[in-house]
Amino acid sequence: MRLNFSVLFLILFILLILFSTLRSSAQSAQTTTDSIKKNEIEILKEKVDKHLIEFSKLKKLKISGYIQAQFEVGQEFAVTKAGSLTTYNKERDGKAGDFFRFGIRRGYLKIAWQESFGSAVFQIDVTEKGIGIKDAYIKVSEPWLKVASLTAGIFDRPFGDEIGYSSALMETAERTVLFQKLFPDERDLGGMVTLAAPEKSKLYGLKLDAGAFCGNGIAMPDNGKMDFIGHLKYEKIYSKIAFGVGVSMYYGTVRNTDSILYNVQKVDDKHQWVGSEVSPFQKNIRQYYGLDAQFLARTSWGFSNLRGEILFGTQPSTKSDISSPKTGLMQYSKDANGNYNSFNRIRKFWGAHLYFIQDIYKTPLSVVFRYSFLNPNRELKGHEIMSKTDLPYHYFGAGVLVKCTSYLRFMCYYELPFNSTKNDIPVPAKPADGKIDIADFQKHVKEGIFTCRLQFKF
Repeated sequence: MRLNFSVLFLILFILLILFSTLRSSAQSAQTTTDSIKKNEIEILKEKVDKHLIEFSKLKKLKISGYIQAQFEVGQEFAVTKAGSLTTYNKERDGKAGDFFRFGIRRGYLKIAWQESFGSAVFQIDVTEKGIGIKDAYIKVSEPWLKVASLTAGIFDRPFGDEIGYSSALMETAERTVLFQKLFPDERDLGGMVTLAAPEKSKLYGLKLDAGAFCGNGIAMPDNGKMDFIGHLKYEKIYSKIAFGVGVSMYYGTVRNTDSILYNVQKVDDKHQWVGSEVSPFQKNIRQYYGLDAQFLARTSWGFSNLRGEILFGTQPSTKSDISSPKTGLMQYSKDANGNYNSFNRIRKFWGAHLYFIQDIYKTPLSVVFRYSFLNPNRELKGHEIMSKTDLPYHYFGAGVLVKCTSYLRFMCYYELPFNSTKNDIPVPAKPADGKIDIADFQKHVKEGIFTCRLQFKF
């Protein structure tokens, strides 16, 4: 019995050792497995955190844009926006007088990066005519009171309401002729300070944009001169109505191309252009004033939108065009003897426009009406006017806008210009090359344009 008990004790002791060993191995294996799982979880968490950081960065990047494909029908003396040849030519367009053009009016691609303190924006225009820069600017905002910001680069000029109104939202084919002439391409190179009343202030809605600009559009500046542009605006939004009023000022200079400058003077009871000697390449004053107002009401029919502006001032320009320069110097030419033919003109102008846009009850349709007026030279009247450049024009436009979706819209718009028939512009003996009719400005010249546009915004 004693032997058997010893043997049994020995067997139990061996089993205990084996059990302890196996348990220790199992615990060791479990510890190793848990450690591996823990490492895998930590690695996975690090990857997730890294992707979240990258995703948060991507949220700061915004890519947007729109494409406008359009078809235009112009009367014989009209000028289209699409096509390599924007005027009528009998050899290419036939003998009907009207002509057709098709093209991409705008193909904007915009890239913006947003930070808490500001943003950077870069926008290009891609069409069949090539690639051009539209915007390239930096905007920095102060983080304390949140009432001031600084913008520098190429961006919209802060003048009036028409310039800052996005081309993607326009209800008409183009901006008014007045703004196309005074502010070609809408943008300029410069710097601007913006001051806006804080949200809880009684003055909330009041904003001032003021800055210094090169004055050459988006072209490279050729000297150190800067122009001032400022716009003070107040707007208020209620549940069913909204309104805004603003005043604008432009003060700058344009260099004379030589030492001759033409102004309108009274000679023998008649106003006419008179040239005078000035300092070579002097700086001629370029000065505009503007008033703008907007009113929006929401009714059972939809939104009713009324917008208008009045502009007047002094424009240094050329003999054949009132347009603002896109370079530092005005145009000039030389005669057969190599002498400069001065094209420098100082014109006192004024113009205005009025929009009315009405939604159609419970449909995606809106009707559009616009009237605009431009008198490029208010110092010359009637038979004192000897050139089309000085001729007053009235523009009447109407159209239909179809908002198919939030991304897709279709527009048809027709604008008919009416020139003043009281003038003494010479009538050519025969039509100009490529034309059928005579451009007789003692009558209403055929310059109407019908535009169909399909736009996709993304």
